[in-house]
Amino acid sequence: MIYVIAGEDIVSSRNKLNELLAKKANVVRIDGKKGSVGDLDTALVSDSMFAGEKAVVVENFTKLKPESKVFELAARFEQDKNTDIIFWDEADLGKKKFADVKVFNYSFPKSYFTFLDSYVPGSEKSLELFNEVLKTFEAEQVLYGLIRRVRQMLVLKSNDYPDFSEFSRMQSWQLGRLKQQSSRWSEDELKKAFLQLCELDEKIKTSGLTMPLSNHLDIILLSDLN
Repeated sequence: MIYVIAGEDIVSSRNKLNELLAKKANVVRIDGKKGSVGDLDTALVSDSMFAGEKAVVVENFTKLKPESKVFELAARFEQDKNTDIIFWDEADLGKKKFADVKVFNYSFPKSYFTFLDSYVPGSEKSLELFNEVLKTFEAEQVLYGLIRRVRQMLVLKSNDYPDFSEFSRMQSWQLGRLKQQSSRWSEDELKKAFLQLCELDEKIKTSGLTMPLSNHLDIILLSDLN
């Protein structure tokens, strides 16, 4: 079976990936940022001592080029009941279509992006929206969204954004709105916010939180937005 898991809601997409891999005894992972189509070919044709349990996971699959060759290789194993191929990426699939593939696209609703758009210094609205967002989203989802948004604004400040594929997928109105938001921040403010958020992410991974994540985020937002 071939699966595609993607979308900016990486908490939900990671949970789905872990669900699919829960009973797999042999998992081969390829990072599209570092690997090649040749690595995928090798992983698919190699034998395993765990017959019937093999799963090949291609993370950041949109970075593995050429994409047509990637899915051409995967299609050869579509009927192989002993092999599952799982493509994962944090990119939004948009209107992209996949033939004979089980697709899970985890995107956020408009209210979530309204909160991220409001994240600027001096914004009381952002704090209000933050509390509203937490009623339907996990605090981890909010954290990763903020990290992504601050990273995007930092790239815009560098004026090198045309070189990033993430921006090439944006509509002109999305890029314009992001530029307007970044203009409300100084580069030093963004660097400070990015460091705070990344440190918080590290504490989650090392079980170093001293209180609920939502409380930590609340403190950061109060510091950044006032």
